[in-house]
Amino acid sequence: MSDLTLKQLADTYQDYFSVEHGININAKAINGPLPSTAALDAAIPPPFLLASNVNSLSGSALRSLNRLGEMAEELANYLQQQARKIDLLLHYVLQQQDNANERFITQSFGASGCSYLANTPLAPLTVLELKLFLDNNDGAVFCYAQVLSCEQQAEKWQIKVVFTRIRDEDRELIVRASLHQQSKLLKQKAEQRQQHSSS
Repeated sequence: MSDLTLKQLADTYQDYFSVEHGININAKAINGPLPSTAALDAAIPPPFLLASNVNSLSGSALRSLNRLGEMAEELANYLQQQARKIDLLLHYVLQQQDNANERFITQSFGASGCSYLANTPLAPLTVLELKLFLDNNDGAVFCYAQVLSCEQQAEKWQIKVVFTRIRDEDRELIVRASLHQQSKLLKQKAEQRQQHSSS
């Protein structure tokens, strides 16, 4: 996926749903063409790789417990507590990768891309190095993206970007995080409707 046109970027942006929610990201414009997949693999900081590996290992370990019968629940609880400790430690390590000078908060995000407000505009097709820090210790993602659009909003600029170089497992991580956030929002709306109808 290199030398994409704006039309191709727009089509890619529609591939997955996005949810309106703020997560911390770091966005840094880089000069030159979109890096290759091999360049992405070489550029991913070790803490991001570690977080990704831990998430997949925890999931597969808990799934295999289903075959153990009645002892599985106690063992699952123990493993979840251990995983929680590791998550907290990883969360701290990942926060050290968060550069305050490059930090923005998303207006929306999904597996195709995200949008955020910035003080300065970026030209469409500009290549960005992105770090996404997902909520609830869901991990973090390092990828490359390109600017789809840049529109003025009041005194800021809304930057919409498409993830153009991203590992499949990281895209899946964002899918899970966005689905989790969407289910939380739907639950909140249902509770609000219930409160209105009972009052």
